[in-house]
Amino acid sequence: MKKFGGLFALAVLLTAAWAVTGCLKKSNGVTLHCLGWGGVEEAVILQKAVDDFKKIHPGVEVQLDRVPYGEYITKVLTQFAAGMSPDVMCVNAEQMVSFSSRDIFTDLKPYIDKDPSIKLADFYPEAIDHYTYKGVLTALPRDIAPIGVVYYNKKKFDDAGVPYPKDNWTYEEFLATAQKLTKKAADGKFSQYGFVDDYPNWWAWVLNFGGSWVDNEKKPTKCVLDSPEAIAGVQFRSDLIHKYKVAPAPSLMAAMGGMDYSDLFVNGTAAMFHTGIWLVPKFRQIKDFGWDVVEFPKGPKGHRGFGLSAAGYAIVKNGKNQDLAYELVKFLAGEVGQKYMAATGLTQPAIKTLAKSPVFLDGQDPKSKGFLVDAVKDGHYWPVDPNVNEWKDMIDRAMDRVWNDNVDVGVALTKVTKEINDKFFKK
Repeated sequence: MKKFGGLFALAVLLTAAWAVTGCLKKSNGVTLHCLGWGGVEEAVILQKAVDDFKKIHPGVEVQLDRVPYGEYITKVLTQFAAGMSPDVMCVNAEQMVSFSSRDIFTDLKPYIDKDPSIKLADFYPEAIDHYTYKGVLTALPRDIAPIGVVYYNKKKFDDAGVPYPKDNWTYEEFLATAQKLTKKAADGKFSQYGFVDDYPNWWAWVLNFGGSWVDNEKKPTKCVLDSPEAIAGVQFRSDLIHKYKVAPAPSLMAAMGGMDYSDLFVNGTAAMFHTGIWLVPKFRQIKDFGWDVVEFPKGPKGHRGFGLSAAGYAIVKNGKNQDLAYELVKFLAGEVGQKYMAATGLTQPAIKTLAKSPVFLDGQDPKSKGFLVDAVKDGHYWPVDPNVNEWKDMIDRAMDRVWNDNVDVGVALTKVTKEINDKFFKK
């Protein structure tokens, strides 16, 4: 999941607390290093959880180490190669196979089988299945995140006389809504966009139009982005920019100084915004307008799909304190840790009963997020392939030309699909 903004002064303090190579006064000689990437809000929550963990494990110190999310895989693997691996590390769904394929994690299943306080059946099965790689449970999920949340500005809807969207809306209704909420200023420049997403999220439209990245998400043997359905989905997103002009191109965002897409929603420049639940803490700070959420719209033939993310904690195999590391994993990813994270609105618990309870459905904004409890079934994780990050970069480069230069979608996807299959899947 994406990182979050925060106060600069607090960030400086937390950077010192999370410094990967910082000094630490050890407690009774036992120190667990726990590595992650989270932003300011998450760091504060984790520190509170760790402080409580230390109360029930006196004599144990926990150092929270941090690597920026965008550099996580590269820097963590570099640390491993240099013999500087942590005891416990956070792993999100997109990173899972990059780490698990290197056999660096301890199988959590034997621990859990002997521990009556943790039942895997209590977790969303989709998350447990994804973190199980070649029969090894590589991490215990602390949350699950359907990337199918459309935030909407109630004031913009009210001012335009447009009804608030409903969870069963279609992509045609979505488009009509976005068109009504897009405005131009007197000089012809856009003063308000009907829709933006957190990043160029083409995958959701591919899924909604009946397509996919690959032929089999768990065991891919070829990329299938050249299918008519995938091309139609990407074409629709391209049309939002170039034909219907309800969404900005990435090049425009760059011209605005690299402003974060979420800032367009916060400052009222975008009426609708698509991402996951993790931006709730940021949006709860909005004072100028009311807002809520709705499920991502259905595509043609009633298809509904979007990305699915998660974060979990893993034990590193070569750590010295495996049993104690398991206790930390269980604390951070178990019921206690999930309650900590959900209380801020940052995450949806991976334990189903917690997701259905006031722990998550807390009555605070966004009040309509209940659809997320069942939305997991329509979510799709990244394909489980050790090279997925490399060929995802190839896709994104091809997509950039579609969004910024309006190149032909069919030509672009056919070309990149062949390149991926020739390089990674050719027998």
